[in-house]
Amino acid sequence: MLIALQMAGSHAETMTRALHGLLGGMGFIGGGAILKSHGSVRGLATAASLWSTGAIGAAVAFRREEIAVVLAIAKFALLRWLQPLKRAEEEK
Repeated sequence: MLIALQMAGSHAETMTRALHGLLGGMGFIGGGAILKSHGSVRGLATAASLWSTGAIGAAVAFRREEIAVVLAIAKFALLRWLQPLKRAEEEK
């Protein structure tokens, strides 16, 4: 995103395309992290985490650090504190 910002300047259409490419690419990579076997699905949290990392990076590139900090804290909290619920569900 920083490279696109430097190259495109303030052209909104170009920045929209770059952001679309970033988030689409992160979604594609995250899709590869999702595994299905024997009726169960694994890797959804990993896929969502990868996608949100792209969103955090885009927020930083656009100098919206407050959004990046809120997203990073929310991501950490969700991944950290919802882990016991995931383990409890897997044990059922």
